[in-house]
Amino acid sequence: METELFLKKLGSKIKILRNNKKYSQEGLAAMSNLDRNYISLIENGKANPSVIYLKQIADALDIDITELFNFVI
Repeated sequence: METELFLKKLGSKIKILRNNKKYSQEGLAAMSNLDRNYISLIENGKANPSVIYLKQIADALDIDITELFNFVI
């Protein structure tokens, strides 16, 4: 899978999971110790987050990190 497409799918998945929890970007950012602007960049496929950041996001969403890579939406 092309990198750009992968990052867009990852961002979309994170946004869907965040919305399912009814978290704002600001709320997810606070819970994952990341900046809200960075969450926005990730969700829009414009950032390539490290595994550590993905783990922080997964923990904030109370999911296993592998769920972030399940692109069957």
